[in-house]
Amino acid sequence: MFHLINWIKQNKIGAIIVGVFTFATMILIISLAQQNQLTTRPDQVPLRTGPGLNYKQITKLKAGTKLTVVAKNNGWWQVKRDNNQKVGWVASWVANNTKLKTATQLSEATIVLDPGHGGSDTGAISTDGKHYEKTYTLKTALATEKVLTNAGARVIMVRTKDVVVPLLYIPLKAEKDNADAQISFHFDSSESNNSASGVSQYYYNDNSQSLAQALNGSLNNLPLENRGYETMPYLVIKDVTRPAVLLENGFINSDHDFSYIRQSSYQQKIAHDVKSGLVAYLSNLYPNNNGQ
Repeated sequence: MFHLINWIKQNKIGAIIVGVFTFATMILIISLAQQNQLTTRPDQVPLRTGPGLNYKQITKLKAGTKLTVVAKNNGWWQVKRDNNQKVGWVASWVANNTKLKTATQLSEATIVLDPGHGGSDTGAISTDGKHYEKTYTLKTALATEKVLTNAGARVIMVRTKDVVVPLLYIPLKAEKDNADAQISFHFDSSESNNSASGVSQYYYNDNSQSLAQALNGSLNNLPLENRGYETMPYLVIKDVTRPAVLLENGFINSDHDFSYIRQSSYQQKIAHDVKSGLVAYLSNLYPNNNGQ
């Protein structure tokens, strides 16, 4: 009798263990399956032939479209629709965006923002010696990040704090993230105080000229004179294959310019003008949103 009771107990424990293991396995399978499922949040999410804005658009997906994720590549997901075996690519940050109502070219873009200088590298200094370029490049870049993120774009910041970033790291980041645009923020300085004023845009490689032109046009709205755009072999825009520009948004050692530079409203104005310039740039680069 004693042996029979032990046998029953042992088998109950075994059955419980098997049951728990089976249940855990089912939960894991369901969890893994859900990880490979995607339901588009915004409307008009482009489905493309490859992982990037430069690939041809196959169609636009309505909000609520159910997709199965087949592969992933730098934020772009290869997917297929439940009712169709044909595959395509979507920008995951767009498809999963719960705040964006309708997808746009800008929302599909990856933008690297580089606030110049930082840490022990103060950059240029105001006429009273109390204000550093690094402070205002960061404030302006952060304002721009917020504006672009609200528009749905994937924004990658080179720095978000007062730290030194090696110059060689900046173009490498744009390459790694396959950025559609890299924008460096700076404030100019003349040889003598209060001897120059205005904003300028710089590029180096041929594939960056149209980006510089678009930003030149949008930055005409600033209260400071637009001195125009030109080529310049700055390291951060020279040693990169991705489209890259450097913006000088006023002379920090000009009391007139600095009266604007220090204002958050001026920084916000730059941010919105940069957004407008990017919209124009992408529209010209990819007419009809169809890639190349």
